Amino acid sequence: MIKTKVLLFIVFSSVFLLSCQENIVKKIFIPKNIVIAHRGSTFHTPEETEAAYLWARNIGADYLEVDIQRSKDGVLLALHDMQLTRTTNIEQVYPEKKELSANNFTFEELLLLDAGSWFNTKNPERSQIAFSSVAEVNETKQVAFYFDEKGEKKIYLNANRKVYIGGKLGISTLEDVIRIAEGYRVAKDSVGNRLYKKYEKDGRTEYRLYYVVDTSDIGHRPGVYIETKEPQLFPNVEKELFNKLDQLGWNILTHPQSDTVTTKNGMVNIGNTSAKIILQTFSPKSLKNLFMEFHGKVPTCFLLWLGDPNMMKNDSITYFKNLEWAKKYRAQIIGPSIAGEPNNYDDLLTEKNYKWIRSYGFLIHPYAFDTYSQAQLYGNFCDGMFTNRAEITIDYYKKINKR
Repeated sequence: MIKTKVLLFIVFSSVFLLSCQENIVKKIFIPKNIVIAHRGSTFHTPEETEAAYLWARNIGADYLEVDIQRSKDGVLLALHDMQLTRTTNIEQVYPEKKELSANNFTFEELLLLDAGSWFNTKNPERSQIAFSSVAEVNETKQVAFYFDEKGEKKIYLNANRKVYIGGKLGISTLEDVIRIAEGYRVAKDSVGNRLYKKYEKDGRTEYRLYYVVDTSDIGHRPGVYIETKEPQLFPNVEKELFNKLDQLGWNILTHPQSDTVTTKNGMVNIGNTSAKIILQTFSPKSLKNLFMEFHGKVPTCFLLWLGDPNMMKNDSITYFKNLEWAKKYRAQIIGPSIAGEPNNYDDLLTEKNYKWIRSYGFLIHPYAFDTYSQAQLYGNFCDGMFTNRAEITIDYYKKINKR
């Protein structure tokens, strides 16, 4: 009888442990206590522009966060809104098309837009000439270059053409964000327009983008945190993202890296680790597609927003349904919204929510931090912060000796 009870106890314990293990997400290397520069910065600079990402890199953010959309001719853009009216001058350039989304325009057409001046109008107390349409250009002695289809660095061969930096801020590309993370910036001509070459390959339009070494770079090498934005508008964007990261040398499935040293010589080094890319999405379908492409081997975050079809209520049934979906498609991180000014989002990281997420073993990257008080309130509930003010989040982590 005693032996039978012991055997039953062993069997029961084994089943319990197995069920617990099935409920825990599979772990891969993801740095803790990270500062994720949300769109570069929405506070100090025009969001998702070159200025935003240069600022975020140099301030010491661990990741540059970017929303990706796609132009009509296939360029992956750094762009948040479906429409272009809030963050560009499209009403002046294409008044008859002002309500259209970016996928209705070629990249060459989008290059005519000013993506910086609106910030000065909206935030006069934080305005800068460098964000305006009349921003000065400066000649640079740095050699311009591009990366070919194999990712090899090639010199821009045009001895009669001087290279400049500065000028008007345009809509950025995913490649721009990657290159800024590597210590470069966009090469311009004498009137501040970006240097590029348009050509045809295998029946599709391609763009060769030119860059220069950024002399203001201080050595931080952040990772890049990529969101598939409005993926329903861009079929197969997840596959295109896989291929683009491969071409850029940032896909760890095709360009493996084993380094897990997050800082070197006092500088951010995440861009040189196996966690250099983190993927994110609000879309359950896109999360599944990301899994089909990356197989759960690249850190992935499932974002939660109250009011989405999959998140109509903040109750246990809805929350656990989303956690189950995230686990099924090998996400390792949950990204809930937090409360507080100035955004006043719904609080999806209450104490109950926190316990639910942790019961699955997920890391937690909430959005979006704007104040020190928010960092204090939610700091113990998260492993990293999407922040519009990276300097505040960095200061918070320093004060609690986690940076």
